[in-house]
Amino acid sequence: MKTSPLAAQRGVGTIVMSLLLVFAILLSVAFANRSMLFEAKTSANQYRAAQAYEAAEAGLDWAIAQLNSDTPIGDDCLPSTDAAAIALRARTLDDVQAACMQSGAGWSCHCPASGSPRLAEVEGNTIGFSTRISAASQPDLLQLTSTGRSGSVAVNSTQVLVGRLPGLDSLPTAALTVRGAPIFALATFGLHHTDPTSGGLTLHSGGPVDSTPLQLAGPPGSPPAASVFAADRALAELSPDGLFASLFRMSKPAWREQPTVREVSCESACDTALAQATAGSASPQLIWLRGGLRLDTPITLGTATHPVLLVVDGPIEFHAKATVHGLIYGIASSWVDIAGASIDGAVVIEGDLQASGASQIHHDASALQALHDHTGTYARVPGSWRDF
Repeated sequence: MKTSPLAAQRGVGTIVMSLLLVFAILLSVAFANRSMLFEAKTSANQYRAAQAYEAAEAGLDWAIAQLNSDTPIGDDCLPSTDAAAIALRARTLDDVQAACMQSGAGWSCHCPASGSPRLAEVEGNTIGFSTRISAASQPDLLQLTSTGRSGSVAVNSTQVLVGRLPGLDSLPTAALTVRGAPIFALATFGLHHTDPTSGGLTLHSGGPVDSTPLQLAGPPGSPPAASVFAADRALAELSPDGLFASLFRMSKPAWREQPTVREVSCESACDTALAQATAGSASPQLIWLRGGLRLDTPITLGTATHPVLLVVDGPIEFHAKATVHGLIYGIASSWVDIAGASIDGAVVIEGDLQASGASQIHHDASALQALHDHTGTYARVPGSWRDF
């Protein structure tokens, strides 16, 4: 039986249609694969961009943390005991640059004393950032610029302004300020404020002053009694927290929690701990003394150019000769001095004062100004963040 020519060609249309369908499927697969490759590349780029963004943010946070630390650092940005090492905040902050790069499980950083850091560029899969601290156009502000990098492709730069909350915001105008009533057991207690340009007040109190004569030294040519401002109603009406806030522009817990504030236990004699806390510092010190201030050995705290600010939450007792350059803020009322301490700066007492001894308090405007200019905490200025 012979097959007709037409019958022999009956599967051709099906084959052609099948080939067209296969070709269409191949095109779909090709386009789908292309879309997947594009999505994969986009995802990788987004991943790199996110890494660069987070690295830039890390650079800003790292710079602010360094500004809020008074620990001397070396060329590698790590704490150093080298004599030439200084804290980043103690440098001239008009053009400070630093860079960090991920290295294995840790980070490698470079904080040159001047010029650009060596680790400004990263390669491969490495993540890093470079930061720059410069003076802002607005006074008392700094501009931080951080550039984050992920590999050699993704780059993100962010910029923010930071301002400093001074450790001492308002300078005491008197050598001794007492919110309540001061009582002096002996006439050997001395108050000195001879500079009329800073007010010339030796004693400023919210309550009346007792009849015990004091050793007062006011501006030249003026009677000692004229340097006393007693029974100031405005001062007396301040609450203890209000007095603290008027000087420091923050509450006690907020001031105490600042990164630059050191806390020292002084319920018993703390001469050694205080000496260690203030030794070798290239900047003024903020110290919270827990339990009071008790000194049993001769000691000098602070210097004329690097004073200390002591917030004392207990009684103050000097059992040995002591010299304090800076400000003492006393929360308790008891002041006992059997050795003759000298305070060059100012003393502020939060409530009443019951003082005995031969302490000599000299108002030193330059020491107080140094505490205002060179202490405190840096924080971001709201609304100043830029991503470009």
